[in-house]
Amino acid sequence: MCWGDVAMKIGVKKNKAVHIAVFMVSVIITAVLAFSLPASSYFFPKAAESMGIEFKKQETQNYSLFSDKAVYITDDWEFYWNKLIITEQQKTLEPDLIVDLPSAWTTYQINNESLGSGGFATYRKVLRGFYSTEPVIITVPNLPGAYRVYVDGVLVSTNCHTEGDIRKANLSNAETQDFPLKLDYSDDGTYEIIIEVSCEYSSGITVLPILVENHHYESYMTSLLVFRFFIIGIVVMFLISIISISAVAFKDNRFFWLIVLCITFLFRIMISGNGYRISNMFFFGLNYEIVLSLIYATTFIIKLALFMHIVRSLNFKVSENFLVVVSGAFLLCVFIPQFITEIIYDAANYMFLQAVSYVLDLYLLYKISVEVANKKRFSIPFLIASCILISSIIVDNYYINGYISKNVEFIFPVAGTIFILLLLIIQIIRIGEAYVAEMKTAALTEELADVNMRLMLSQIKPHFLYNALNTIKYLIKKDPKTAEQVVVKFSKYLRANMDSLTQKTPLPVEKELEHVANYTDIEKHRFGDRLNIVYDIGCRSFVILPLTIQPIVENAIKHGINQKPEGGTVTIKTYDDERFFYVDIADDGIGYDVTKKPDENDERSHVGINNIKIRLKEMLNATVEVESTVGVGTRVLIKIPKNEETRYEEC
Repeated sequence: MCWGDVAMKIGVKKNKAVHIAVFMVSVIITAVLAFSLPASSYFFPKAAESMGIEFKKQETQNYSLFSDKAVYITDDWEFYWNKLIITEQQKTLEPDLIVDLPSAWTTYQINNESLGSGGFATYRKVLRGFYSTEPVIITVPNLPGAYRVYVDGVLVSTNCHTEGDIRKANLSNAETQDFPLKLDYSDDGTYEIIIEVSCEYSSGITVLPILVENHHYESYMTSLLVFRFFIIGIVVMFLISIISISAVAFKDNRFFWLIVLCITFLFRIMISGNGYRISNMFFFGLNYEIVLSLIYATTFIIKLALFMHIVRSLNFKVSENFLVVVSGAFLLCVFIPQFITEIIYDAANYMFLQAVSYVLDLYLLYKISVEVANKKRFSIPFLIASCILISSIIVDNYYINGYISKNVEFIFPVAGTIFILLLLIIQIIRIGEAYVAEMKTAALTEELADVNMRLMLSQIKPHFLYNALNTIKYLIKKDPKTAEQVVVKFSKYLRANMDSLTQKTPLPVEKELEHVANYTDIEKHRFGDRLNIVYDIGCRSFVILPLTIQPIVENAIKHGINQKPEGGTVTIKTYDDERFFYVDIADDGIGYDVTKKPDENDERSHVGINNIKIRLKEMLNATVEVESTVGVGTRVLIKIPKNEETRYEEC
């Protein structure tokens, strides 16, 4: 084994180690971002709710988007299954269970039987040693089902109609009402909190009830709502920009998946959390429990669109079969749970279902890590942004399912907006670079075409001069007077021929036919009765490149007619149909075998037809067809597509 092979193997192993290192770092970053909030919020409610807590006005702070101060009520709730003890006036009943919140009642057992999703129940708890100098409310934010909260029998918060049977409430999440209650010190400082819950599909209080001063809570919720729709406005602007760019600059499926990502992201932040309080009008007040299933489904669509877009943007080597399998699996995760409510509305089952997408997240991070190690452009921004977006989706899933007690609904909209902005910036940079490259290519193409044209014309010009001068030389000796006339014709022809050297654009076919007439007049003096030229001009309303018909006629005379002792006829025809303009040059000379490879010294191929084919194809998208039969003759047909660039005037 040579040292080169050894070095190559060492290099491969080193590169793979870098892949793995970058991947592990990205996974750690994502995990830290995803689990730091759940971990911190787990300890916060336990510490905040303690016996004898005081909620004094002078100790409170104004609420902001990123922090709030409230009492989260967690442990030791009495649970009454299929009972509404306030509505049904059954407060003397014994509880079925003592439970901690948040939790889904599908995890409870009564008489050794597990409870199913859907149904109604009551939660009861006594707070002691609590007071506030300001009116307070107790609310259950983002609860899928209908609820009513009572303090000492007084209604303080509800998300359904204040009248009527809560078991028949069609929850829209837009009807949340709070009735602030002033809590003064009672003799023993105790307050009875009762929450009645009715769920059509979901399973009870899977988020933490919050006790908070009313004016702070209103300010906080208003700020969240304004912020959410500010984000929506930004994303709509991004979406319009992306659609405009995709329509003008590119026509690949990178933009398709980016547009899908933006639309799904918009849909998600419009219907989740308090955003549905406004957007419900667009969904005709659809039950929020149904909307919640749509929120779950969008998670898979967002991740699928994210994966597909990055695959296309960084040009991963991913098999089409793999993409089909991933797409199919995610679509199943989107649609199947809509028909199996026991799965989608059980928080534990849903979090397990979400683990399906985590596999794709890990695969995506690994593939981006490989590109980072390979130093592919834009791979590092894609990796950082993907870590942020994936972790924010995990946090959002935890929050929706009640595993995070603090209100962190703003994290996913912010992370998603940053991610989309980054993708938009990358695409704008790419468009700018592509535009500059296109301009350079266009300039080089024009320059190359000009050089190519001059080169081909310089190759053709000596051929014209040689034949013309030979003819004039012959006529001077035989008939000086006629030679003088031919010189005049030759000077006109030569002037037009020299003008063609600077002609960069097509010219009317009539001009090119004048070139042909000047040439054939000279050649007829040379060949006499052995050469006959027939014109059948049926159409003059198109353009053609300079020095295209004349070289073909020259070939027909020199290599066809001249080789026959008795001479022959060259026919020049122009006509058109619905699709093409045609120039048809035919001779009845000796012909040749078109299937036989031409001799390198054969000027028929090296000077005439090849150059004409290239020029016509490059500038007019025209084609040249050659037919020839030995002993019969040769036919050259030029087909010029009809369009605005090739039309000159009406036939």
